Amino acid sequence: MKNVLYVENVNFVGVSKFGVKATNLQDHTEKFFAYEDLDVIIFDNVKSYLTQHLIEKCAENNIMLLFCDSKHSPLVLLDNIYGQEHRLEMLQKQLALSAKAKSRIWHKIVVRKIQNQADCLEILERPDEDVGLLRSAVKNVTEGDKHNTEAYAAREYFQSLFGKDFKRGRYDDLVNASLNYGYAIIRALIRRKIVVHGLEPSYGVNHHSTENPFNLSDDLIECYRPLIDYSIVMHLRERDVEDVELTPEDKQAIVGIMLEKCVIGDKIFRIGDAVEETIKSYLACLQADSTSSLKLPTFIQGGK
Repeated sequence: MKNVLYVENVNFVGVSKFGVKATNLQDHTEKFFAYEDLDVIIFDNVKSYLTQHLIEKCAENNIMLLFCDSKHSPLVLLDNIYGQEHRLEMLQKQLALSAKAKSRIWHKIVVRKIQNQADCLEILERPDEDVGLLRSAVKNVTEGDKHNTEAYAAREYFQSLFGKDFKRGRYDDLVNASLNYGYAIIRALIRRKIVVHGLEPSYGVNHHSTENPFNLSDDLIECYRPLIDYSIVMHLRERDVEDVELTPEDKQAIVGIMLEKCVIGDKIFRIGDAVEETIKSYLACLQADSTSSLKLPTFIQGGK
């Protein structure tokens, strides 16, 4: 994972001879990034400006451009599909994936998600019985998770993580605001990587809403959610949880989660790079109509 340029103040972002140039229009300070060192530019100030030349260079150098709305939620992600010669071929492989393979892929994702939730609770020293409950729930996951063990585990997990009165959803509290922002950032990253590899993001494995253009992103994000949860819990330990709105410092810290580390197989990756590994492995699943190649993240021992 390369650098992330987080534009939180009124900036003019363009290009120089060697890379991206961001000028703060209030204090006139400047930041420079070489194209090869930059992976993402996040615009989180509606009064910022950018040039068409910047868009051109970001497309050429495969740099993600993500724009947030006035409430600081991700709104627009610019994708570049030009030059993807095999896009139709990839779509055909997605459509040809058998129901059995889809069911097994989803089973593998749900199992790993619940295992990661249990690891998250254990690392954060939540009660042993809560950890044990989730580890037992893993044994009840069937192919395709027909009994929706994922939802049961999530309910128990969040109550252990944030307290019995916690309700997950779009609520005006700092915890949910942090989770929603973190999930949205990682979801956008996954969607971008999906498109880069020629996949259709609306065609998922388990998620299949006709109103959701990001079904595949919502499948592949599931194992990453507990990694985000852990980082947010650690961040909120330093915050007054009575606050409702995220500060610019909160948002910048949450964006930094992409640079946190996890494990895939026997290798350590930053989360942003792990997403790439997961999507490449999903491509291998499409080629073989099998789940054997799927690579999903786990916590580093000790959560560091």
